[in-house]
Amino acid sequence: MTLSIEQDLQLRIEQEHLLRRIINSIHQTLDLNDILRATAEEIRSLLRTDRVMLYKFHSDGSGQVIAESIDNNRLPSLLGLNFPADDIPLHARKMFMKARSRSVVNVDTRQIGQSPLRNLVTGEATPGDITYRPVDPCHVEYLTAMGVKSSLVMPIFHQEELWGLLASHHSEPRLVPESEIEAVQMVVDQLSVAIAQSHILAKAQARAQREAVLDRITTLLHSMPNIEFQSALKETVEAFSGTGGRLCIRHHAFSLQNDTVKSLAECLNEENPSIELYTCGWQPVMPEVAKYQHMEQYSVWQERYKFSNSDVWGITDIYQTPELRNLQMAFQPTKIRSIMMIPLQHRQQLLGYLSVFRDEIDTETLWAGQFDPDQRQLYPRLSFEVWRESKKAQACEWTVEDIELAQAIGKQFALFIQQYEIYRQVQAFNANLFQNLFG
Repeated sequence: MTLSIEQDLQLRIEQEHLLRRIINSIHQTLDLNDILRATAEEIRSLLRTDRVMLYKFHSDGSGQVIAESIDNNRLPSLLGLNFPADDIPLHARKMFMKARSRSVVNVDTRQIGQSPLRNLVTGEATPGDITYRPVDPCHVEYLTAMGVKSSLVMPIFHQEELWGLLASHHSEPRLVPESEIEAVQMVVDQLSVAIAQSHILAKAQARAQREAVLDRITTLLHSMPNIEFQSALKETVEAFSGTGGRLCIRHHAFSLQNDTVKSLAECLNEENPSIELYTCGWQPVMPEVAKYQHMEQYSVWQERYKFSNSDVWGITDIYQTPELRNLQMAFQPTKIRSIMMIPLQHRQQLLGYLSVFRDEIDTETLWAGQFDPDQRQLYPRLSFEVWRESKKAQACEWTVEDIELAQAIGKQFALFIQQYEIYRQVQAFNANLFQNLFG
């Protein structure tokens, strides 16, 4: 048996052991971060390179190094650092998506080898053979600034979407045989399984948390005749990590004299509004010159919901929402920046409003090198030293999950408020009847 055959056999044995360890780690833990850290360590050990990192894309095309393994500090750590979208531009991300191409770069020879798993035009599977061509000079400068002489990059997918990249970097020139590419590809395929598994678990946990919140709120609202509106409001605000909230419902809307029920708009438009108002946490401050004393009296809400539209309105930034221009002055003395407005409707009837407030936040992002976020990067950066980007008074976006939870909570509030109104009508009717009979 020749030395090369022995080496090849040994490599295959190591690859099999690596894959088995990765699969075992996926089966033994549901923590994706633990799996990613172990994977980076195992792959670097197999390839004997200076740095292996796992990079996750954000929705805007930028990304972050979320796991990393380094050999004796031969290359600097990039763990936790963010990279702008221009570093891996859209056309490169599309190439990863369409061709599922693995790439190998040798800085000294200025060659890039690409091994696509799909035909770029037809989308059909390909053998994955490596073809070489000259590498873009900008990419050479980019890797050189990183201290990298050779790299191996592989795309990671989740449900046919580009989730991130696995990158192996070495500070010296290094040949990457196809056998290594295939071994790492098997690991990447297992990572996709782990990512899918993690998403399923996260959804299940979020669903359980949502159901627990709804159960707690339902219990508080179910305590007829003394419905715990104040406690239910507090529970709702906490569910959204809010800093304040309001529950505004109509009061004494039913008239025994003419057997009519006033609408919420009628209750709000009276000189002395016929409403019940519960508040929690920070509140808007109505100036003395304000037209109304309650934010719910302003026409913006009536205009939005006058056609029985029961959609939750997640307002990310009060000051970037033209419809709220007459209300903005009430929020200026506060740090409130975002509003979740939940219309409480039951059978096409608007019973009230439930609102949750969030304060503005300060953010800090750690970037791999300084750049101007407002300008397209025309040249590769010369340094990857940590750059802290601090932003003050930022608005916090409402997520799709926030909106869905708000809709579910709104239905519970509306249902019990309707029952509460019926209960009060019956109580008023009985009291009136008693008065007529025995008064």
